[in-house]
Amino acid sequence: MRPRPRFFVVLPLAAAAIVALMPQAVLAQSCGTSLSCSLSGDAFTVSNSAGAAILGSTSLTSGNASAIHAQDGSGAVCSLAFSAPSTGLRGESHDYIGVEGFTTLGSAGVAGYQISSVCITGTGWIVNGMLGARVGGHNYGVYSNGDSGVKGNLSVTGTLTVTGTKNFVEPHPTDAAKEILYVALEGPEAGTYFRGTGRTVRGVAVIEVPESFRMVSDESGLTVVATPVGKLVTMAVIQKSLDRIVVQSSEDVEFDYMVNGVRRSFRDFEAVAPNQHFVPDGPNDRQFFSLPTESQRRLVQTGIYTPDGRVNLLKAHEMGWDQAWGQEKAALDERPPTDR
Repeated sequence: MRPRPRFFVVLPLAAAAIVALMPQAVLAQSCGTSLSCSLSGDAFTVSNSAGAAILGSTSLTSGNASAIHAQDGSGAVCSLAFSAPSTGLRGESHDYIGVEGFTTLGSAGVAGYQISSVCITGTGWIVNGMLGARVGGHNYGVYSNGDSGVKGNLSVTGTLTVTGTKNFVEPHPTDAAKEILYVALEGPEAGTYFRGTGRTVRGVAVIEVPESFRMVSDESGLTVVATPVGKLVTMAVIQKSLDRIVVQSSEDVEFDYMVNGVRRSFRDFEAVAPNQHFVPDGPNDRQFFSLPTESQRRLVQTGIYTPDGRVNLLKAHEMGWDQAWGQEKAALDERPPTDR
């Protein structure tokens, strides 16, 4: 009898050889498998000319779920279990930077958008925030197109510029539906002050200037107001300096005083300055509608915007703003498609 062919042994061996030769990327498609390697350069390079190079998704919405979770060699940020919201992308680093973004000519290194429930092309986002942003020719570490919130202390090294008011807020003591807002005093100078109550003895009172006031105020900007309390007397400021202030009265009397100065570092501050904050970011800039009514009126009056809130392109050309827009757009258009 002729022996049967043993092809049933060869086929499994061939299949095993094929599997062994398959790239790990193919094997990683199997659920639960892992993909790892050890190289001196990039471990894997993924490219796609027709869609996302890497697309991750998860059906979980809690329990630190992330569609894509990346971690560097320094390890996780916490060795104990902690709760974090579900994310599309999560970067983690114990010693270095969790997520990093870079751009040369783009609008931002990192950007995030909150999308409205009704997603409409071009107008669907409610607010967006960017890190490492360039907007309207200005560079920002952090830029928000919409409301921003800080729960905690805010430290600013530089100048704080606002188009609205600078408020402090406290709860209402008797009405849960209300709160109390106080607005910061404003003026055309970087003012300093101290105040108090004194009394003349034998017609004279000496007001000692606080050390902190002397440290920050300029001598040339001092003004003093003294107001008698309780009776009508003649009162005058005889001497004023950063060391002391001398007040004299026709009779001994209690008095209130207010001493105003100017910060030495900003004694040459000018209230009217070249326009930097009301230059449109581009021909379709819509910041007009976020400004107070009086500011809108002035921007229309000076021709920066039209009465319907659109950028006045003739004025933009006159001021040379359109050239800056064109330079930024040209730089963006000149980039190779692979860099965009």
